[in-house]
Amino acid sequence: MVPRLFESTATAFTSLGICPLPDAVSCLVTEERNDQYTLEMVYPIDGFGFNEIKVDRIILALAHDGDSHAQPFRIESIHGDIGATVTVNAVHISYQLNWIICEKFASSSGTDSPTRFWNGCNNHVISTSQPFDFNTDYTGDYSGSHNFGAPEATPFRTLLGGMENSMLDIWHGEFEWDLWDVNFWQNRGADNGVYISYGKNLTGIDWDTDVSETYTGVVAFWKQEDAYVEGSIQHVGGSFAFERTIVLDASDHWQSQPTTTQLNNYAASYVKANAINPVVSCAINFVPLWQTEEYKDFADLEKVNLCDTVHIVYPPLELELTAKVVKTVFNVLLERYDSIQISTAKKNLANTIFAMQKEIEKKK
Repeated sequence: MVPRLFESTATAFTSLGICPLPDAVSCLVTEERNDQYTLEMVYPIDGFGFNEIKVDRIILALAHDGDSHAQPFRIESIHGDIGATVTVNAVHISYQLNWIICEKFASSSGTDSPTRFWNGCNNHVISTSQPFDFNTDYTGDYSGSHNFGAPEATPFRTLLGGMENSMLDIWHGEFEWDLWDVNFWQNRGADNGVYISYGKNLTGIDWDTDVSETYTGVVAFWKQEDAYVEGSIQHVGGSFAFERTIVLDASDHWQSQPTTTQLNNYAASYVKANAINPVVSCAINFVPLWQTEEYKDFADLEKVNLCDTVHIVYPPLELELTAKVVKTVFNVLLERYDSIQISTAKKNLANTIFAMQKEIEKKK
């Protein structure tokens, strides 16, 4: 696809925009699961439309294999030297949520759900405009009541996934940013039975097992001024020579004093939402067979996209595990992936927020 340039004020991308950018030397879109979503383009200074490329304008480009429409990326920086090209860096339009501020608020009593969470934030936006819509496939409630909100004036995107008691922290879903739609799915991808194995399509592997954060039990407590309640240990099993129990502070979960049963249920729900087994981290490189001539007739059987589940088999390490696609780098010009990363390691939207905060602190 040839990227197209749009005005900074564009909200619909059905027109031809300002101009195409046909002379791009390279144009890559990188997205990580619940994390960064960026575009980097290298463009010649004598290329068509070069003088129209300006900070804050929008580049429209395909972002994933098989997408039905392109995505908008707002230009944040343009870097050049005495060479013949410049490097243009842009972020997905959803990053605009970083600059949309919600005032301090606390949730009212009622059934908890991602939709109610979104509406609570949306009703307390103090910025002049909020163009985003929300979709989710979550239909059930959070286990027990939950008090969410903004402890002070907070960016909308931080409330979605960059702090404790954020939407992502509570429901552990997967975000899909599509134009002006914020989609929060239980599982963004699918398991289509794709196998990545030694001797077939596996080209590299980085693997380790870590038990440093593995536990066999959880005990929750609640305290407020002179009041204190403590639950009993909720055992979750494990084959260790000694118990590995962690403590869970539930003081922010209830405004009034809970019962020990409520604390135990809270600890049990924590266990359900968080891994308790040794963490097997596996980052691999593999050949995307659906993009090869040999597998063109079986492309749909081998294709994977961000958040899809795949099965990895590596006999030399006696390794058999199921993992997710956590990062893709899409070549806009060739309309194919340059690289795909698969890993069992957890990443979330907070990485983006915290990284931004660190950059801001460096500049102070």
